[in-house]
Amino acid sequence: MHQLIEITTEQIKLAEKILLREGDFFDSERVAFIKNLNTLDLHAVPGSGKTTALLAKLIAVEQHLPFSNGAGILVLSHTNAAVAEIKNKLGHLCPRLFSYPNFIGTIQGFTDYFLTVPYYKIVYKRRPVRIDDEIYNENHYPDYKLKTFLAKRADGKSLLLDYRLRDGDNLTLGLESVPFKFSKKTDTYQKVLAIKQQLRKNGFLCFDDAYILAQEYIEKFPGIISIIRKRFRYIFVDEMQDMDKYQYEMLERLFANVDEIGYQRIGDKNQAIFSDESEMLDIWQERNVMELNGSHRLHSGNATIVETLALSPIQVVGKRINADGSDVAIKPAIFIYGDKTITSVIPSYAYLIKDLISQGKIDPHAKNSYTAVGWTTSKSGDKQGIIKLNHYHPNFSKQHTKLIINYPCLESYLFYYQQGPAALASIRKNILNAILRTLRLENVTNPETDRSFSKRSLLDFFKHSNPVFYAELKLGLYQVSKQGLTKSIPEAMRLLVSLITSTLAHFKKSIKESKPFITGKHPVTTQATKITSEAVNCFSQDGIDIEVNTVHAVKGQTHTCTLYLESFYQNNVGQKGQYESSRIADQLLGEKLPADAHKFIKQSMKMTYVGFSRATHLLGFAVHQTRFDSLYAGKERLKQWNVYLVRKDAEPLLIDG
Repeated sequence: MHQLIEITTEQIKLAEKILLREGDFFDSERVAFIKNLNTLDLHAVPGSGKTTALLAKLIAVEQHLPFSNGAGILVLSHTNAAVAEIKNKLGHLCPRLFSYPNFIGTIQGFTDYFLTVPYYKIVYKRRPVRIDDEIYNENHYPDYKLKTFLAKRADGKSLLLDYRLRDGDNLTLGLESVPFKFSKKTDTYQKVLAIKQQLRKNGFLCFDDAYILAQEYIEKFPGIISIIRKRFRYIFVDEMQDMDKYQYEMLERLFANVDEIGYQRIGDKNQAIFSDESEMLDIWQERNVMELNGSHRLHSGNATIVETLALSPIQVVGKRINADGSDVAIKPAIFIYGDKTITSVIPSYAYLIKDLISQGKIDPHAKNSYTAVGWTTSKSGDKQGIIKLNHYHPNFSKQHTKLIINYPCLESYLFYYQQGPAALASIRKNILNAILRTLRLENVTNPETDRSFSKRSLLDFFKHSNPVFYAELKLGLYQVSKQGLTKSIPEAMRLLVSLITSTLAHFKKSIKESKPFITGKHPVTTQATKITSEAVNCFSQDGIDIEVNTVHAVKGQTHTCTLYLESFYQNNVGQKGQYESSRIADQLLGEKLPADAHKFIKQSMKMTYVGFSRATHLLGFAVHQTRFDSLYAGKERLKQWNVYLVRKDAEPLLIDG
């Protein structure tokens, strides 16, 4: 592609002043990326500052807007949080980036805005009501016969919820071509088909539907491809490794191999833990590769270990230093535990952190974060004897790690919310979602649009139609939120039910269809009324607070100290065992991954690569005594680690290092 604009050294210096601390600057490999606007793939190691480098590039490009041909730039990421970061850092400095013809958003938002919604409007002559998996699932209403039939089958829920509508009357599993389990002639097929068709017609779409309709739009109206290409001159896709196969293929069809477009894909294949198995490694066909090898998060000791776990080989250079310019002289630590000391692993880790602080190796006045992470969590049906995250920290609750829109009963909305400074806003949002759920169950729609209310449209409706009740509603939301934050659950429930009753009354409705939802009991009410979600997923000892979480939940985060807790994942007969410590042992000890490595070994490498690459200072790894003795003891590479024996109710014993 012919590069029509040039990013200057002066523009990069301006970006440094905006984005970096005083005295810091972009090194040569980042400058080379920032200046390059041609089609390329950027592979960046954890902590390389790739997103900051992308922000610097956007600051420079913004100074060239608007382009002479009226085109703009497209910036895509995988999560709303990543998009919010871009807007928070650049919104007030680069306003032209956030106006037409530019688009900065998630891949889902881009798909909905440019493809799904326009095509839906062509077919159904109106906008869809909602694109959301939870709301979509909520609106399945099988008749008594179908409901009874599905209830008797182990796969009944999947048959109803997991199949998607294609080409008018075809049902396939998700976005795959796997057909429905029963033929089109069966009553079951026809009833599920009718539900899916009615959902589509009513405007309730799941996220899979969005991509199905987007694909139909491209197939039936291929001219939209050239329209979108003319709209954008430069495309930047951050966190490319988190894209699913169908997202990857859609972007390729729109933007790949077009001379007039600079298409840059930015990410780290080795952190593709959200896609199936090693899918992104297989489908991401590289072109014009650049690398960012220097990690400002990892010190040299941790970087050496992380590099051995890279499924797609890449050099990892640890550049982390202390504020005074000295090396971060903290060796990673292996914690050896037994069946009777597993619950002492995290306390031992906390003891070591405390000791490092006392030695001056960790600054107690810095904004430190300490985390213990595991891959898998306990579930019903687990065999006795297998180890998962909950066995190290029995109070762990996965429900508290992921906030969703819908919960099984009204009371549950008062327990799951974001902690910290955003707690009040988070629980208020939950309560509004609970009210909206009740309105949907009672079939209440917005009289102005005949669609289900959103949080914004509900508040706007009362603000303009009934200002008195609007004030009462806002006060009620605050009162319920306050009671929820203080864990006064019975009082919060009383106020919330009263608020729901008053809201329904304005639509001449009362609590009927929603009664089971409202009267249902939260499954862990007795525990949750006594302890906050912070206590559920947090271990505290001697002033050291350790967050306990899953590897998936902490991806993208930076921690002062990270402890990786091995856990059981899949029976792996004839391979390398069932725990990460056994599956990645050869790589940690210096051997190359064989070309025919089992998929579970590859998955374990990706998971540990992500988990091991969070820490700026201490990296810990919990390994059971039996696996340590058989795989690690006496090996030369073990000298990279300090090895501690976990003892029950006592400080860990340094046995090697």
